[in-house]
Amino acid sequence: MAMAGKITENKSSRRIAAADGPAAVRAAARRRRRIGSPHGLRIAAIDIGTNSLHMVVVEVTEQLGFRVLSSEKEMTQLGASALVRHVLPRSAMNHTLGVLGRYAHIARNLACDRILAYATSAVRESVNGGDFVEAAKARLGMDVHVINSQEEARLIYLAVRQGLAIEDHPVLIVDIGGGSAEFIVATAQRPLLLESRKTGASRLSQEFVHSDPISKSDLRTLRKHLNKILSPICSRALALKAGRIIGTSGTMENLAAMCIAQHGAEVSRRRVLTFMTQDDFASVYRRLLRSTLKERRRLPGLDPDRAPQIVAGAALVDYLFQSLKVPLIEVSDRAMREGMIIDYMQTHWPKVRLSVEVRNPRRRSIIELGRRCNYDEKHARQVATLAVELFDQLQPLHRLGAAWREILEHAAMMHDIGWHIGHTGHHKHSYYLVKNGDLEGFSLLELDLIANIARYHRRAMPKRSHADYMSLDTSDQRIVSQLAAILRIAEALDRGHYGNIRAIKTVLRRDSVRFIVYYTDDPELELWAAQRKAEMFEQIYARKAIFTARSTRKPRPNKESIHDQSDANSAL
Repeated sequence: MAMAGKITENKSSRRIAAADGPAAVRAAARRRRRIGSPHGLRIAAIDIGTNSLHMVVVEVTEQLGFRVLSSEKEMTQLGASALVRHVLPRSAMNHTLGVLGRYAHIARNLACDRILAYATSAVRESVNGGDFVEAAKARLGMDVHVINSQEEARLIYLAVRQGLAIEDHPVLIVDIGGGSAEFIVATAQRPLLLESRKTGASRLSQEFVHSDPISKSDLRTLRKHLNKILSPICSRALALKAGRIIGTSGTMENLAAMCIAQHGAEVSRRRVLTFMTQDDFASVYRRLLRSTLKERRRLPGLDPDRAPQIVAGAALVDYLFQSLKVPLIEVSDRAMREGMIIDYMQTHWPKVRLSVEVRNPRRRSIIELGRRCNYDEKHARQVATLAVELFDQLQPLHRLGAAWREILEHAAMMHDIGWHIGHTGHHKHSYYLVKNGDLEGFSLLELDLIANIARYHRRAMPKRSHADYMSLDTSDQRIVSQLAAILRIAEALDRGHYGNIRAIKTVLRRDSVRFIVYYTDDPELELWAAQRKAEMFEQIYARKAIFTARSTRKPRPNKESIHDQSDANSAL
């Protein structure tokens, strides 16, 4: 008889390890507990920009909003020289991949359900951008999506709309990145204009700033270029009656911080960074134009890493002030990464809602896969309830621990999802879908176990010719058979798919197990099915299965059913 233990995995073997095993085993168990601890859907959004990497990690709240768990930023200069030569420097690629790896580690430690990584102009325009994407996949297992400029602008709009009050009157949103700048005219209902221009602060610096401080000649050339590129956009913004300008991104935030800082420490402490007036900006701009790089690195409010490109970014902001004649520019701390989060929530709304209903990530993932496969959820819940009740009462026979109880419960929830492919052989289809359904929070071994138990809920018992079963260790094969035998009886006791059996009581004898089922309607169908499905149980446990029935109009509560487990905030 197999002893109670914990499911563990290592490079040399896949086996059941005792609870008092080595440190590596205990560490794996702690990781599983962290992943399985109750929390809402967690999403990490990584913006791979020309100059910097930004990551925000959020958790969906019960109000279907989100709260920030972590925010990270690092200047990587991925687009250094790439915007002119269209080649990502190898050193910058390696540095960026290193930061991405660290961000992925943070996201995993925070038990994120999804990691979104989007790259913009630097990767989009470089001839070796594909090499960077492939390296991220090969080294980190991370899928980096290179988005186009229209999508970048749309995501920025979603972020700003969620962070600031935008009413029915059009506003102009300006995001100055490293390689490009996005211009969005929008109302609260929809964007009216989504445009992107290659006027990012880093690109402009590489192309037009060749002196330090910037020479009058360089500045004239830069202004002429900005007028040529931006005058049509400003004209359209005026035609659409955009009365407000909202700026976002590091360039805007740094300029606003400098505007505040020039008034001294007391004003900086009292004033929230939400806008910069034209007068304050003009004073900062004049100072930037006459300062050297070394001097700029020491200016209050300016991130020293942005000093090389802040002059070009400020020239763009000055052009907007002069062309649009607005008294101030509001500054939002929301940017594309928050837009990525909002877009994911909108396009995965069933998953988001489920995260509020079910706080255990592994159970949430199980239910999500079942719903994607259009399973009979009521039947799956009933079978899972009966299966774990049987597991608890048969514990003196199988002597398995709580980790296996959870595996059986998940297999019971998944046993019929193969109907999504077809009825014939649907138990085999269930195996395939569990293995390939992108279930989150499970190890490869756990997926093997769940898939095999679900696969053997009907038809043939495990055989040597079944390669998937034979790939398991001998001890795991034995336990899969034990749990599949329980699952067969639980599934049979809901043969009609209408929850007729309300509870089960087992009486264990030396040579038999009596299953007393409590029903609310005629139980003949369930008793017939259970007796037919008892063969595997009788072989595995070497006891005859006997089924009797008793009527009950008031269902007796199931002992320790899946609906009252201590590690779950809501029922399956």
